[in-house]
Amino acid sequence: MKKILVVIIALVVAVPTFAQQKFGHIDSAALLELMPEKAKAEKDLEGFAKEFQTALEAMGKEYETKVASFQQTEKDMIPTVRNTKVREISELERRIQEFQQQAQDEIAKKEQEVLTPIIDKARKAIDEVAVAKNYTYVFDSSVGVLLYAKDTEDIMADVKAKLGL
Repeated sequence: MKKILVVIIALVVAVPTFAQQKFGHIDSAALLELMPEKAKAEKDLEGFAKEFQTALEAMGKEYETKVASFQQTEKDMIPTVRNTKVREISELERRIQEFQQQAQDEIAKKEQEVLTPIIDKARKAIDEVAVAKNYTYVFDSSVGVLLYAKDTEDIMADVKAKLGL
């Protein structure tokens, strides 16, 4: 009996609390795409990645040339020379793989470096709008966290206004 009474009291206290909460949602991915800083960051990132791509293509051509040369002259090589050439080609393969991994790591690091200030700016604008409009929760609908949005308000227009977009 005491447990039922406690549950009833908890529900009576909780219902007005839920009624006072205000929910909103925003598509943060769409917001980021509207920000001019994002386009510039992506362009800078493409240029950064292009340098790696150019170097990787040069290494690929060097590899192809060495392999083709080896295949043409392999029959005439003595075993010691053949083994040396195979090691050279294997070493070049290893260097290419290592370079690819380092390039991916550096590109990811650069991406985070250029996008973090933009994401922080958007987050700050969202926070300011949420505080100003007295939202209890704001959901990000771009990542699939929000399954039902009828009872929430899309705050995209307010955040765009805050950012001057």
